[in-house]
Amino acid sequence: MYKKFFVIGLTCLINLSIMVNTGYTQERITGPWLWMIALTELNEGGQASTDIDSLDEASKGRTNEEQIAKNGAKEGDTVSGYKWTPGELPADGNINSMLVDIGMTEIADFNDVTSYAIIIIESDREQGNVAMGVSSDDSVKVWLNGEVVHKNAINRGRGGPNEFQDEFQVNLKEGANLLMVKVSERGGGWGMNVGLDADFEHSLNFDDYEHVKFDAKGDPIPVVESEWGANRRITGPWLWMIAPTDANQGGQASTDVDSLDEASRGKITEEDVAKNGARAGDVVGDYKWTLGTLPANGDINAAVVSIGMTNVADFNDVTSYALITLKTIKAQRDVTMGVNSDDSIKVWLNGEVVHTNAVNRGRGNANTFQDTFEVDLKRGNNLLMVKVSERGGGWGMYVGIDADFALSRTPGRLSVEPAGKFITQWGELKRAR
Repeated sequence: MYKKFFVIGLTCLINLSIMVNTGYTQERITGPWLWMIALTELNEGGQASTDIDSLDEASKGRTNEEQIAKNGAKEGDTVSGYKWTPGELPADGNINSMLVDIGMTEIADFNDVTSYAIIIIESDREQGNVAMGVSSDDSVKVWLNGEVVHKNAINRGRGGPNEFQDEFQVNLKEGANLLMVKVSERGGGWGMNVGLDADFEHSLNFDDYEHVKFDAKGDPIPVVESEWGANRRITGPWLWMIAPTDANQGGQASTDVDSLDEASRGKITEEDVAKNGARAGDVVGDYKWTLGTLPANGDINAAVVSIGMTNVADFNDVTSYALITLKTIKAQRDVTMGVNSDDSIKVWLNGEVVHTNAVNRGRGNANTFQDTFEVDLKRGNNLLMVKVSERGGGWGMYVGIDADFALSRTPGRLSVEPAGKFITQWGELKRAR
């Protein structure tokens, strides 16, 4: 769900957590963020360390601020005895007490030390000149997508949780935006708050972002390259749903029957899901949307049994829906997509039907595609939905695409809140301080 304005207290939850600001109240998001700390020279924390690369010094050159600001990090990676760790700040934004709580340090009053906090900001579109605000104790430096967007070399207290000491403008690109905030502590208190006046989701899905690396000029290089060969098939994880058809009406006969609409009694339709996605755990009829990887032989029946969706080992007269999000760093036109299916198949991309084949057949060989067609990928998130209707016997599919892409860890999530639902504005929050 996208949000209008989030105040981000640098806290961290592993699962995506979204809070909403309404009216003149300010709600703080407690994560997810990923944390690292690095010692500074004695009496050189805070203001004096703003432009010192403490990651480079602590790791003895193995990593640095630029690398993390561009590529992110993985939970558990080590820098000089400390591990990148998620953590949740208390309401007062105290970094020190949070670090003690998560076991990163036992020092309750840590001085001459720098914290780094990273987060992925997901935007469904480009958003230019949006307002960002930060408060810090002591100095602060902020990177967005590898570029420094703000710094304030100062020793100060961070103020109240509803107050932003520094405000500046940033540009969000469509898709994943990597935000890194550095706070250098000289002595006394240590903490921060961050706010962003934009529509966005937030996560710790750095695996998605790490599919993008940068050349010497800072331009992105795709490193997940789908070759029209051994690595062409998309095995997932996909987000799965199944819906029984009428007896003897599976397969070809159900290709253009909206089984989601029938199973949910009108509460959800194929069009809804193809445009907006779904969430793991959402219910349709007797089943829940569930994550699962397609096995090497493309057997859908085996996949849905293995994830606990059904105990029926030979399910007939049933339709499967599989959702996945393809993330790209540039638009790609007229790329070839291929599918196999047992039995009939229908494919949507970004809410539009791009292929239909109303047929009863076996799914064929994993190394060839029965149907091929051209599609356009937009820059950012592309929601793919594949429907396979099964009449009897085998039940499976293969899907491949000849494009450069990454797979999202939230494969069925594209939905956006209706306009006007989130009404808190940046100016309203400033007036409410």
